[in-house]
Amino acid sequence: MGHLHTDANVRGNKAAVELKNVLIDTGATYTVLPEKVLEEVGAWGPIGEVEVELGNKQKVKAKAYGVAIEIKGVEAPAISITFEGAQTVVGVETLESIGLRLDPTTGELEFTRPKGLAYFYIGEEQCMLL
Repeated sequence: MGHLHTDANVRGNKAAVELKNVLIDTGATYTVLPEKVLEEVGAWGPIGEVEVELGNKQKVKAKAYGVAIEIKGVEAPAISITFEGAQTVVGVETLESIGLRLDPTTGELEFTRPKGLAYFYIGEEQCMLL
């Protein structure tokens, strides 16, 4: 299938930055952004430091930040991590928040729900639509 890339806008308290041709990594939980981008947009945080295991099995200490990310015209909150040498990738948590998934038959991103619609579990057999 090859690699899938997308354009994304990252927004924080100070600014928004448009990122072109960002790799989508369905093996990554979180979106990874260079610290320079997080500082430029005024990301919320760091909200903590965690140890993460990279695809090559290397373990690194990463700082976690809060940002808003827009892909395909839909914006959602996301956790972004950064560490020394971080390369920008969009992880599955961001895709889930926006309501996107990768269709393995076409290699394209597709919406899993109508744009702007979110489901929240609020109790047994109850679901709230927003």
